[in-house]
Amino acid sequence: MNRYECLGLLAPLIDSHLVVTSQSGQRIEWGSLSNHEGNLLLGEMGAALSVGAGLALALPHRRVVVLESDGSVLLSLSSLATIANLEVPNLAVFVFDNQAYSGTRISEPTATAGKTDLQQVAKGAGIERSVTVRNVEDFRKEAVAAMDGEALSFIVCKVEESLIHRDIPRPDVDLVENKYRFVRYLQKTEGKLAPFIGRG
Repeated sequence: MNRYECLGLLAPLIDSHLVVTSQSGQRIEWGSLSNHEGNLLLGEMGAALSVGAGLALALPHRRVVVLESDGSVLLSLSSLATIANLEVPNLAVFVFDNQAYSGTRISEPTATAGKTDLQQVAKGAGIERSVTVRNVEDFRKEAVAAMDGEALSFIVCKVEESLIHRDIPRPDVDLVENKYRFVRYLQKTEGKLAPFIGRG
């Protein structure tokens, strides 16, 4: 199963959802597939899950989608216990597990290339709706259910290691500008000003 193909299937399902990505190959791929103003493209690993959970808690009427990688989740395992105990029902997490740190020019195996099973780790943390998908048909089914559902979803997507993101031209919007656009989108769609002070 290919991550870029999965993201291509997910993009048409995004409407007023908020989407948070981690710093990995899927951030580049998602940015090329979706120009949604509700995309928050983070430039660091290990933060997307907690940022997404915070947004979901602050905006319980909005569906928040987090696009994670195995490497990023492994850096923030404590977040799994947090979101499980807070029972964030409007949060859908997709973990694209290619069993490698391949967002940069290096490619080293992650713990999921060995004995670590992120679905079982999430279940152990208390996330009841934790599943693993290994083909496009199952991904589509779980993605539709997660977008329409009213429960916390944690979907581990076992994908092949792909270097597509290295060949995608970088956008002309940097991460700081993306942050401002995201906040303005929240202000517009929520009908109120967020407690946000920018630079300058």
